[in-house]
Amino acid sequence: MKRWFAPLLTLILSTAPAAAAPLDPQACKDLNAERDVMIGAGLKADMDRGPDWAKANLPEDRLKKIERLISVEEQLSFRCGQLVTASPQIKEPPKPPEEKAAAAGAKPADEVFSGLGFGDVPAPKRKPKKNP
Repeated sequence: MKRWFAPLLTLILSTAPAAAAPLDPQACKDLNAERDVMIGAGLKADMDRGPDWAKANLPEDRLKKIERLISVEEQLSFRCGQLVTASPQIKEPPKPPEEKAAAAGAKPADEVFSGLGFGDVPAPKRKPKKNP
């Protein structure tokens, strides 16, 4: 392969237009309707059982429909601005670092990182400045 081919190919591929432009509201509405029909047909329940179960128990056409449902949900999430692929699962806000240390029985951060951050090593003493 010629040496000039790889940089030229990289340049061509990097100047391609973005493929994930937002969809118009009607297209998003149509995708929502399609998603509702597929969920009503039980595809989401099949997905929740996992990929191993689906490969062993579902016919090929049902797997293709699940693949389409995944594609529709991705488009709704990334091109329509709806959060349908992954929703936050946080039940309570995370604890501040001080509470985590206290709960674990560890020393607070200000004790561990005293001085310059080397534990019990004191900071060096500076010589006083001389006034001219």
